[in-house]
Formats: sequence, C-alpha cells, structure tokens
Amino acid sequence: MADLQEFISSVDGYRKEIVVRLLDFSATDTILYVRECISDEKRLRCLDSAIQLANTFLQTKFEEIFELEVSGVNLAQREKLKVFLDKLDNASLAILFLVATELKSVLLGVVFLYHAFSVQDIFNLAFAEELEEQNIWGKDEFITQRYSEIFDKLISWEKFCDERSLFKN
Repeated sequence: MADLQEFISSVDGYRKEIVVRLLDFSATDTILYVRECISDEKRLRCLDSAIQLANTFLQTKFEEIFELEVSGVNLAQREKLKVFLDKLDNASLAILFLVATELKSVLLGVVFLYHAFSVQDIFNLAFAEELEEQNIWGKDEFITQRYSEIFDKLISWEKFCDERSLFKN
C-alpha cells in the first residue's frame, strides 16, 4: 500500500499526462470490442450494464464496436470524459488510472470507482475473450498466474478505496 500512497502523492505532478493517457485509449476500450467473444448470457448482460453505467456516470455515449476501426462516436466522447477526469481528486484519478491501465478499460475503471460491480465481474469483463478461449482450449499456468496477480491487485485497490471512502457511490 505504500507504493499506492506514493503514486497518489505524485499524481499532481503528472495529472495532465495521466488524463491524456486515459483519453487516448478510451475510444478503443476493451469492453467496447468483446461482445462477439462472449457466449455466456449472464456475462453479456453484465457487459451491457457496465457500458450503460459507465455512460451514465460519465454522461457519455460510448458504443460497442463490431469491427477493428475506431468509432467516431467514441472519439467524440473525449471532451465529456476529460471533464469527468478533471473533476476527480488525486486519489480517485490514481485508482482509476491503475485499474484502467491494468484492465485496458477506462470504462471498467469508472465502474470500479463507483463500486457498481464486484471485482470478479469487472475482471471477467476485462478478460472476457481470454476466459472464453480458456474454456475451449484449457488453462495455461503462466496466464493463470498473471490473472491471479491482476485479481489480487484489484482486491487490494478495492480495499484501499473502501478504507478511505474513495468510492463515488
């Protein structure tokens, strides 16, 4: 937790870079591209809910993508996302950045920040494609270890937010 506290303390000096990085990959957010990879109905409902909630929290209109091109609609959401990010305190921005970069999803970072889903559901959405492939082809020890480490980080960040009342709900 000392590293996390240290990172939060350094946010002021890197705030602009953090916001730009989050803005840069928001239009290609992982959860906007995974629908075709998900076969589980419960996970599909979770995906729909996550995108809808993120759009509600951000006051945006991010949409799912069914091809490799970046959506003009999603690119147009940058300004509203920037307004949201600029309003966050340093601790919240730090947590959002860590979750978003770990999961390659700003939208899931926002859902995490609002504590709207369980860590397990957020993890399952972030890695939906890989988890589906594991169901077909079996698990790889290296990937299982990597997932365990990521999940443990999410749990520790959740605990950190809970202890400091950082959740936005």
